[in-house]
Amino acid sequence: MKPVDAPQRALSFGDTPPLSLPMRFFLTAPLFAALAAGFLAWQGEPALLTRWSPLTLAITHLLVLGCLSMTMIGALLQILPVVAGIAVPRAGRVGAAVHLCLCAGTLALAAAFWQGSPVLFRVAMALLLAGLLLFTGACTVAMWQPHRPGSDAVMAGIRLALAALVVTMTLGGMLASVFAWPGLIQLPLQRLTGLHAMWGMLGWVGLLVIAIAFQVVPMFMLTEPYPRHLTGAYATAMFLLLVAASLSSGWTGRGELLHQACVVLLAAGYALFAGVTLAMLARRKRPRADPATLYWRTAMVSLLAAMAVGLTVPLAAGVLLICGFALSAICGMLYKIVPFLTWYRLQDMRAVSGRKPPNVNQLLSERHAQWQYGAHLIGLLLLLAACYQPALVRPAAALMCAACLALWLNLTSVFSKS
Repeated sequence: MKPVDAPQRALSFGDTPPLSLPMRFFLTAPLFAALAAGFLAWQGEPALLTRWSPLTLAITHLLVLGCLSMTMIGALLQILPVVAGIAVPRAGRVGAAVHLCLCAGTLALAAAFWQGSPVLFRVAMALLLAGLLLFTGACTVAMWQPHRPGSDAVMAGIRLALAALVVTMTLGGMLASVFAWPGLIQLPLQRLTGLHAMWGMLGWVGLLVIAIAFQVVPMFMLTEPYPRHLTGAYATAMFLLLVAASLSSGWTGRGELLHQACVVLLAAGYALFAGVTLAMLARRKRPRADPATLYWRTAMVSLLAAMAVGLTVPLAAGVLLICGFALSAICGMLYKIVPFLTWYRLQDMRAVSGRKPPNVNQLLSERHAQWQYGAHLIGLLLLLAACYQPALVRPAAALMCAACLALWLNLTSVFSKS
């Protein structure tokens, strides 16, 4: 029986934005990931000595802002009208401005970490805060509109992910201000950095991946809908655990025990989502796994591994969360969404061109996607090994860079057919 809270599979394209709006984000994201991997290959072992290294922070923000957030913002601008039936006001202008601010701000922030430049930190703060505030403001206005029945679970996750983004932005702005005006502001950097990373990866990225999965996995992977215990109050419970873990961080005595309990429950909650998704993918209607399905399986296994590693090996946990979980889920999502949107555009233009569009599965070369996935997987495994054997960092980064460029070429080849 279908759970009452399961998100619908039917989509509404009445208010869908122009294809160029999400595609500018989707095609930019792999280039930032390739830039991060290339920078890591250039710098080599020093970039993995500690997660607090300026080189590591530069690479991390190229990935998290330039690739992960870039894709998530593009996906939201597409999903809100199509899935929920609500329109983002002035979506075209908002999207163009946010894309410009995000690109320039991410590059400025990475350069600021690399060079240790207060001026660049100020420029990055202005650009990133302006772009992200414009995006969250536009989405907030849009979500005052009533959404379509059946999209409750997706919308609940999106709202909480956007709230997590605001918290992440606030913490990031506080941290950047310390570097932008040295000696003027004194803050507990290590504690705030940990909270910033937690809200960014588990809140903004994690909750949004879950919300999108509620729609994307059943629709494109041909699985059953997610069970009610995940599409109900699950996202709210995870958000409240993030709040509790944040408020209790730095406490001692019984407060520290409360903090550890919240962290354990968070890990168990994300592991539950990963386990359920893997079980659904194992029972999908098509037994042969295409590259997108392989990517989602890799993402879920990486999420389980990251939750198991936890605080014991933070560098490996970061690699698993960013490159294993988030980047893999994004690749799997793009390999389904981009061909589908391109096919829909061709179908819409059929009345003008008079030509029957190819089947959606014919727009993307599965052989090329399989090779790209293989390069990504080997690069990910080498990057994990490099956390323990730093001499492997350059070949791992070079392979990841090649995989990201191949992803860009594959997506570009699909978009060029529109």
